[in-house]
Amino acid sequence: MRGMSLSRPLDSACQEKPPTLLREAARLYAAAEYFVCHEVLEELWRGTDGPLRELYRGLIQIVVGLYHVQRGNLVGGRQVLARGLARVAEYPSPCVGIDLERLRRGAEAYLRWIEAGAVGTPPEPPPWCWVR
Repeated sequence: MRGMSLSRPLDSACQEKPPTLLREAARLYAAAEYFVCHEVLEELWRGTDGPLRELYRGLIQIVVGLYHVQRGNLVGGRQVLARGLARVAEYPSPCVGIDLERLRRGAEAYLRWIEAGAVGTPPEPPPWCWVR
């Protein structure tokens, strides 16, 4: 959806205030508490219908990918991170207050590091930044 005109429901949904669970997930993400962060995001995802549901699924996958890498599972981390990145790429930036463009760029850099063999110092995890 990047670069395309937004559907009215998605445009409206992206302008919404971030839900409490999303803010809690961001706090956990910043603390690198990826497992608990994914649990909070899953609760949000399960309770969501409509155009934001796949965004939340993509965020879950990015977080799970980082969790796998944190635990030394680079193959699983790469696979799940790539799926999450593809889902998040379908949304405009910002959406529900998240600077998705920065998150995407960071996830792409992290994915390139994994695909290059995870040699050397890892890049910073993709930034979860608020625009409001």
